[in-house]
Amino acid sequence: MTPDKLDASWMKLALREAERGRLGASPNPRVGCVVVHGGEAIATGWHAAVGGDHAEVAALNTLSPDDPRLASSVAYVTLEPCSHHGRTPPCTERILDSGIPRVVIGMEDPDPRVSGSGIARLRQAGIQVDVMASLPEGRWLNRRFLSSLERNRPWVVLKCAVSADGFADPPRVEGQRGSLAITAPALRGLTHFWRAEEEAIVVGAGTVVVDDPLLNVREASGRDPMPIVIDPSGRTSPEARVWSHPRATVLGGPANLPNHVTRIAGAGCDAAPAVLEFLQDAGCRSALIEGGPATLEGFLASDLWDEFRWCRSPRAVSGGIAAPAMPTSLSMLRGVHPFGEDTAEYWVRRNSAEWATCAPPPSLSLPLPS
Repeated sequence: MTPDKLDASWMKLALREAERGRLGASPNPRVGCVVVHGGEAIATGWHAAVGGDHAEVAALNTLSPDDPRLASSVAYVTLEPCSHHGRTPPCTERILDSGIPRVVIGMEDPDPRVSGSGIARLRQAGIQVDVMASLPEGRWLNRRFLSSLERNRPWVVLKCAVSADGFADPPRVEGQRGSLAITAPALRGLTHFWRAEEEAIVVGAGTVVVDDPLLNVREASGRDPMPIVIDPSGRTSPEARVWSHPRATVLGGPANLPNHVTRIAGAGCDAAPAVLEFLQDAGCRSALIEGGPATLEGFLASDLWDEFRWCRSPRAVSGGIAAPAMPTSLSMLRGVHPFGEDTAEYWVRRNSAEWATCAPPPSLSLPLPS
């Protein structure tokens, strides 16, 4: 195996480590590290949670500081090590203290606080630093983080459940309230896992009025996203359950909401850009749009979306509210996954996939609970 192929092989292992931070690392990037000596991985680590050890530190902490193997080891890190003091000390200093003579980095960190300074710090200290020419898998893994820094907006995931005859909400009798599921209960754990993976969840006023949802994570393990309600006309009730969330946010909204609810300025403007501008300013890297068809169509019409996840039922409901139309000319079907009696489809907007990977998009699989 050539040296380049050997480096690529170890970087794949580091990427698998980085993936383990998919629910805890945000808004930080997902980063993995592997320390290799004599053709053997002697330490691995990943960034598990904000405020916790970064991947390099997590890996090196599994070894004794005076381990003689470190002096002839190679560290493979998926993203440039930080060189600044944040919630934790600089990773570059921990690498320098270890005595590792060579570091292979998957990609430079575009964060202005890093952006080449970590690489420069290591090289100035005499460490051999090699940066891979491209790492499309690493860009895709950190598409949320990179979107916020490079495109100045969060990564946007649309989600819709649809019946076999094309409806997103079944027929209701007059005045009927509460969520009426399109798909079987087995799929609920998956959709709640998706909630935990994103930093915000967005619905429209109609969803709150009819379903009175909590918008939290109950059927999976993970953090609750920030709930955002688009309600420019103030249709929702101040008693709706979503307002109990400590980070509840609304564009518009009724009077007399609890004091802790944040209001997005510009309730009269186009909702999708206003919501994403608020999230970007708040440091949120991603949003799951789980509202009804009108909310989804608003994001589709604005061109402010990146992925669309269809949860398809084999059952017809013979009426109700029609699901939005998928703009297939702008997107690619990247995965079809049976899930019980239902099917989950994973669509990616073409220009989003090309931006994220900087290459023809690889075959993608739907994020599933591990």
